[in-house]
Amino acid sequence: MLWMSHFFPTEEWARVQRRRALRVLDEMWVDSPGYFCREPNLRSVKFAFTNYGVSIGLQALNMWPERLRQLNEFFSHYRSGDEYDRSAITHVMGCASLFPGDLIQPQSENN
Repeated sequence: MLWMSHFFPTEEWARVQRRRALRVLDEMWVDSPGYFCREPNLRSVKFAFTNYGVSIGLQALNMWPERLRQLNEFFSHYRSGDEYDRSAITHVMGCASLFPGDLIQPQSENN
């Protein structure tokens, strides 16, 4: 939703979604070692794929660059030991997190 909202920065639905998403994501942040947990009451549950998606949304809004740095550092070494470690889409999302390119509308057009 963060990523989608950046295409419509002045629309009310986008503003509401951004506020809600950022509030919940702030609750889900696990500062050390640096990832977003699966949901606020499951702090030890983490998925690289969803963290990479959150990263793209936050980059689209130019938010929390230090958290994004920590997130990418954490998942560059973390291995869950399950099928998600081998899933190609997880690695594609990791690349998109590091190099979002055309996924993100330039800020001059976004504001």
